[in-house]
This record gives sequence, C-alpha cells and structure tokens, in this order.
Amino acid sequence: MSETAPQGELNQQHLWMCLLGAIAGLSIWVLFDVLPDAIENQRLLLWLASAIVGFFILAFALLGSLRWKEAMAGATVLALFDAALLFWASGRFVEFDNLFEESFAPVAWAVILFIGAPFAAAALNGKARDYTFLFDTAWNIVVRYIAAWAFVGLFWAVLYLSDELLGIVGVSIIDDFLDIDPVPFFLTGGALGLALSISQELKACVSPYLPLRLLRLLLPMLLVVVAIFIIALPLRGLSDLFGDFSAAGILLSVAIASITLITSALDRVDEDGVQSALMRDATKALALLLPMLSGLAMWAIWLRVSDYGWTPQRIAAGLSALLVFAYAVLYALAVLFKDQWRRMIRQTNIAMALTVMSLSALWMTPLMDAQRYSSEAQLASYLRGELAAKDFPAWEAINVWGIAGRSVAVQLRGLAKEGHPEIHARLDRAEELSRWEFNQSDEIPTAQALAAEFEKHVQIWPEDHVLLDGYFDKAGLFRLETWAIDCLADATRRCVLVFGPFAAQGADKSLFFVPKSEGGALAFAASSGDEPPKYFTDLRVTPGEVGISEEAYRRLLTGGYRIGPASRQSLWLGDVELTADN
Repeated sequence: MSETAPQGELNQQHLWMCLLGAIAGLSIWVLFDVLPDAIENQRLLLWLASAIVGFFILAFALLGSLRWKEAMAGATVLALFDAALLFWASGRFVEFDNLFEESFAPVAWAVILFIGAPFAAAALNGKARDYTFLFDTAWNIVVRYIAAWAFVGLFWAVLYLSDELLGIVGVSIIDDFLDIDPVPFFLTGGALGLALSISQELKACVSPYLPLRLLRLLLPMLLVVVAIFIIALPLRGLSDLFGDFSAAGILLSVAIASITLITSALDRVDEDGVQSALMRDATKALALLLPMLSGLAMWAIWLRVSDYGWTPQRIAAGLSALLVFAYAVLYALAVLFKDQWRRMIRQTNIAMALTVMSLSALWMTPLMDAQRYSSEAQLASYLRGELAAKDFPAWEAINVWGIAGRSVAVQLRGLAKEGHPEIHARLDRAEELSRWEFNQSDEIPTAQALAAEFEKHVQIWPEDHVLLDGYFDKAGLFRLETWAIDCLADATRRCVLVFGPFAAQGADKSLFFVPKSEGGALAFAASSGDEPPKYFTDLRVTPGEVGISEEAYRRLLTGGYRIGPASRQSLWLGDVELTADN
C-alpha cells in the first residue's frame, strides 16, 4: 500500500515499524536464548543486552516525535551511555546475580530510559525546556506503549484461537510454526512495532487526554484521605510510624501519587488544566500537605537508619525520600506565589526530572557506590560499639554487597577472635548458611552442629561399626530440628542406627529409628553407599504402620534384634531379585 492510505490502514511507514519490531524481537531471542551459550563473560553479555534492549525501547519512543534518522541517532547515543553505566556498576560484584538483588542499578538504568526519552526528543527538536512539548511527549509515549501492548495481547489471543479452530479439523500449521524458537519473539516484536506506528498516526484518538482527565477525578479523594491521616496522626500517636520501614514506603508511595495527580491536574498549559475553583483549591491544598507526608517518610527512614545503620536499600529509600521532599517543598513554595504557582510547578517538574535522571546516572558510578558506603558505615558502627554483633548484616555483606562487603568481612576477620567471638561466629554462619537459615536466631544450631550432636549421642549397632564423619549432614536442618526434640532431649531415649546388609545384593545400609514422645519410634532408611547418605526416607514397617512399638524400640536400645531374610517371597531372574516393594 502507498503512504497515502487512509489513517489506520497499512502503509510504508507501518511496514517499516513492523520490520523494526520484528528485528527487535529476534534480537531479544538471540540475547537471551543464543548468546548466553556462546559468551561466558556475563558482564559483556549484560552490556550487550542493556544496550540493545535500551536502543529499541528508545527508538520506538522517539519515533513518535522524530524522523527516523534523528530517532535512531538519539536512541543509539542514550542507550550506549546507559548501558555503559550499568556495565560499570556490575564491576562492584563478585557474583553477577547480586547486581539484580539489592544494588538498584537496573532500576537506575530504567529510570534514565524513561525520563531520558522525552528529553532526548525535546533536545533533538530544539525544545529542551519547552514544558508543553515535554509533557505531551512523555504522556504520548506512555499511552502509545500501553495501547501497543494491549494490541499485542489481542494479537496473541486471536492467534491462539485460530490455532484451536484449525486444530478441530486436524490442521496444526500455526502450532508447528510457533514451535520454531524465534517465531514467537519475531511475531511479538512485529505486532508491537505495527501497533506503535498506528497509534502514533492516530494520536488524535490515542492521546493522553482521557487518562489525564480520569486522574484528576482522584485528586479530591486523595486530598481527603491525606487530610484525615494528618489530623488523626497526633491522636493515634507516632509509635506505629517512626522507625517502621513499611510505613515509610506507604508514605512515599502516597506522596508520589500526589505529585502525579497534581501534575495531571495542571496539564501542559493553564487552558488545559483544571478550571473550577474547587479543583484548583484542592490541587493547592494537596501541594501544601505534601511536605508533611514526605517529611514523615524521611523521619521514619532516618530513625530506622539510626537504629541499624545504612544499607543499600535504606540509601535508595533515603535518596527517594529526599527527592520527593524536594518536589514537595518546591510545590508548596510555588503555591504561595499565587498567580505564578502553576508555571512554577511546571518548571519544578523539568528541574526535578533532570535531577532524578542525573542521580540515577551517578548511582551507577563509584561516586554513589551504595554497597561500599553501607559496608564501611556498618563496620564503623560496629567498631565504635554502636552496633551489636547480632545486628551486623553479615550475610548481606558476604553474599550480596559485592566486593566492598567482602572486603569489610575480611577486616572483621582480622580482629582478634578472643575479643570479638560473636562477630566471628556470625561471619562463619553467613559463609555456611542460606539466607533463610541465617535469619533464624543465632541460638538455633546449624545443620552441621545438630548433625555432630547426633553422631555423639546415637546408639549404633553393631557397636564396632565406625560412623562416617558427617553422616547426618545432608539430612536437612528442618528434619534434624524435628528429630532433636526426641533424640537429644532425654538421654534414656536415644536414636538408634542399625547397620546391616539391607540394600540390594546384600550391600551395607542403615535403618534409623527416632523415638516418639508417646512411645515407640519412627523408622527411616538411609541411602546406601560409601559416602554419608544423601537422604533419609520414611520406612513403612508393616501395612498401615510407619514405626515400631515401644516394646520393639526397647529391644533395639539393648541390641535385641536379629538380621534375617524377608518373610516375603521374591522373584529371581539370575542375579536380579524382584519384590513387590520394588
């Protein structure tokens, strides 16, 4: 079709966008399904993935307001810059996966893309400080992407329904086509590119006008809720707020929602913003209450930090709270200027957006290395005696905070063990245990400690049998804790291990018995082999039972047992024995 086709129908521009989307889909497939097997350097793979994904996200966003050449150039420069910062940030970590746990570097990378797209479009159009252009571009990008992804969802729904329909008559051509590895990525990208192109062409219909008008309706409701919260706060007290990290998160979320609603109410120019006196007053009132909300969030985070010190998560939360507080103060000051308040808030949005983007870039550089700062701050607090050993985040320092965390752990290990036994024990636990196990109370024994206790107190038959070191190590902490209640609490009721030719072909195997508080014992069979058993399985003694009686258990304790052939008949095929239990 030609470029003069009616709006909404396919033309050359749409086909080029569809092709670009298909290339994007194939690139994603290559990045995540092919290259990981070919490239061992995960940091290099990260750089490629972030650069290519960032490029396509920006290219689709910028093509809504720029020509192809300018959009491709802008997307390339910003994507490569952002990817280089993320690559730089990844160098702080020994384990690559830690970059995606508590570093927040991927979040900073995404923020630069999200905020950078409208500013790149404005700069390339010579309108870098034109709020109207920035506002329209930012909201159009959001609405176009939402509409395009909705179309992608409908596209796949129709495709699957078509496959089911053809399946009724035995035709599997669609299913066979989709089974080819890159095809789903190719189709998704193509559908996304096509939808973005058409949504841009029909921007008069697919515009942010409707969502902005709907958002305004929420402003009075949020104002009432915030006002009630502030009025009730002195009556309810601050004990449930200050120092509570989750409460700080809620306060920050409400403050960010308030900023969004105020921005939507003002729109791009006064003529498009709220006009009624009621809505203008509600917008002003919410802006004046913002400093209190964001100030309470900052105070709650600070009290948490003063108790437990800095961590990357708290640094990120503190920085977010500081930025929201800056928004709040500037909004409130703007309202006090009366006639100029709307223009000042719009200029504040530009300045703060650039500030957020700049800090996101700095977050991925050594200038804002949250892991290093947190590690050193926690070490200093411990050395000054302000932080108890039990509160030192040893597991995070060793396993999550990268090179800086491990460096601090090495410094702590250099302290005399006699003078700092608790921190040494905590570091040892952090090295050996999973996060879940480590977060249990320090008084709870580790799996290895419990296993060692079992080895000391278990009754072994025959008595001359030598128990392998670490025999119970792989039984698991949960099972060992359960057994310990009955095995180690009473010296007269010990666990019993009976070794004998219980495995196939007469191989050595053990039967393990754990006394029950109500009498008798539970029976377990340990896996056979020369090494300590890999697992213990429940042993069914007789039909309908899973253990032995108290009388039988007492006989076991004194060695009153015999080893003999099973009472069941077996089917022998040469040297192979088959029983009904196989």
